Amino acid sequence: MTQEPGQPAQPPQPGQPPQPGQWDQPAQPPQWGAPGQWGQPPQPPQPGQWGQPPQPPEPGQWGQPQWGQSAWPQQQGWPQTGYPGYQQYVPPPKPGVIPLRPLTLGEVLDGAFQAARRNARAMFGSALLVQAASAVVNLALLAVLFGTGLSLTSIASGNVTSSEVGAFVVGAGAAALIAGLLQTLTTMVLQGVLVIPVSRAVLDRGTGFRQMWSLARRRIWALLGLALLYVAAVLIVLASLALVAWGLISALGGGGAALTALLLLAVVVVLVWIGTKLLLAPASLVVENLGVFRAIGRSWNLTTGHWWRTFGTALLARVIVATITGIIAAPVAFLANLVSALINPHPTVEQEFTQVLVVQAISLVLSGLLGAVALAFESGVLALIYVDLRMRKEGFDVVLMKEHEGGPDSDPNGIPGQPRLPAPPGIPGAREVSGAPGTNGLPPAPGAPPAASPWSTAGP
Repeated sequence: MTQEPGQPAQPPQPGQPPQPGQWDQPAQPPQWGAPGQWGQPPQPPQPGQWGQPPQPPEPGQWGQPQWGQSAWPQQQGWPQTGYPGYQQYVPPPKPGVIPLRPLTLGEVLDGAFQAARRNARAMFGSALLVQAASAVVNLALLAVLFGTGLSLTSIASGNVTSSEVGAFVVGAGAAALIAGLLQTLTTMVLQGVLVIPVSRAVLDRGTGFRQMWSLARRRIWALLGLALLYVAAVLIVLASLALVAWGLISALGGGGAALTALLLLAVVVVLVWIGTKLLLAPASLVVENLGVFRAIGRSWNLTTGHWWRTFGTALLARVIVATITGIIAAPVAFLANLVSALINPHPTVEQEFTQVLVVQAISLVLSGLLGAVALAFESGVLALIYVDLRMRKEGFDVVLMKEHEGGPDSDPNGIPGQPRLPAPPGIPGAREVSGAPGTNGLPPAPGAPPAASPWSTAGP
């Protein structure tokens, strides 16, 4: 039996030997597309059909892209690729000093510097005024201290009684305490106020000196209360620690001193941890129009899970400021002392004290200038840490994008992200108020008297 080409090999009949070469010929594959053949691929293309791209779509025929072109419409802001249906990465917008997304360390530091540079009058000017006021207070306290009967001549000659020394020590301690308290209060208040120009710089909005204080005037007393609460808490902790240390040393002697040192170290660690958790309370109080205790809780919640990020960024900013301040201040103080020594190499007692006072005055002025720069920069860093944590945990970048695009809640003259209240119905000429005091973003209580309403009518 001869096997026809193209036919499958037939098995031999029972009792018949196979034909020569019958088992050497493989079975022919089934024809493509033949009916009844399960799982077969469709018919192959005709000759010449391969390599021809699909025809371009007719006018009005949408969604049939050509090879190498995108199926998306040609719109501005959507870069095209060579693959249908795929888009290139579009970075988030950067309307101001930072991009509207979670920030890196370098972006926080650079954004703080850029915000201070763009709003120099508001930030550097305010910080310089605070530093100047602190310097005036310090000089006044020194004048009162030296006017209590302890003259420079008596100090230089050594003709000082023990009562005069005791009075001088008490006066010096009181002056240092008052100066430190005033410096701490003004610094904390200013840190909260400087959040305003930094927040506005995120959306590329400039802030003048008067505008900044106008936006912050309703929150000054709350910031002052927050600062007093912090100072009181620290003083209570230190006083308690002093009493405990005195008791341990009185009871145990040398062992009590060792325990006191360990206790002091533990207290410092706890204060640093708590202080970092509360760093963002001034920003929350100003931007979100919160009360003192709600701002403390808000800062605590924002830093939860991001303590090391907050601590490391704030510490690095402080180290940068301290390094730059030391590099500039040390040579200036050395040159001032050198010049005073060259001008009068053999001064009298009165002249020596005068030279010391002149050198200290120069150092005080320089310290005020450097302190203003440092305060503006550190306040900008804290403000951007607050913005960064809100973007990471709450999607605050979406809120800022909407406000930048001029959404219904945007207020070009207000603070970005501050709660806004809708205009009350039935009052002609009423306008929305950003951050009305005492409302925390909520409408006024029912039945409130007209005088307590936060709304105002537009002027002529």
